[in-house]
Amino acid sequence: MKFESKTVVLKDNRECILAPTTSQYAQEMIDFLKQVSSESEFLLRYPDEVNFTLEFEQQILDRIYEDEHSVMMLAIVDGKAVGNCSINGLGFKRKIRHRCTLAIAIKEEFCGLGIGTHMIEYLIELAKKIGFEIMELEYVDGNNKAKALYTKMGFVETGKRIKSMKYDDGTYKDEILMSKILNE
Repeated sequence: MKFESKTVVLKDNRECILAPTTSQYAQEMIDFLKQVSSESEFLLRYPDEVNFTLEFEQQILDRIYEDEHSVMMLAIVDGKAVGNCSINGLGFKRKIRHRCTLAIAIKEEFCGLGIGTHMIEYLIELAKKIGFEIMELEYVDGNNKAKALYTKMGFVETGKRIKSMKYDDGTYKDEILMSKILNE
């Protein structure tokens, strides 16, 4: 989705630009994904699974930018990508097209500055413009920072996926499902 960039002030008084993630950021997105995947056990991929070519990443970002039912946002501080988030509709069938899913990742050194709050607030605004009524997400059990952020933003727990994450060492973690009704 095409949307206007927005500048917000972080807790440390630095400015953060919330911008559409266009194809010009493709290499930066690849590097970002590798870094955040190496910093957190709570994301869906390992760093070695970030193996997109630059051309493939550019195509993905262009497609999302042109899609009126998807949003991908980059948080930029001091000229560097430090956070990324997105919403995507669940589908176009009439019974589910009012729902979207949220995904978010922030570089570890930038956690706690308010970036997640600002990104989710802006995503909620954009989701309402698209016409979504319910925003859904999941977080990995044990990710207490994510749980606190989502609860603060008004999401409520709605369920659990048992053993939905299997790690290379053979251990499992559950995913906790949360939702937020947007038109209340």
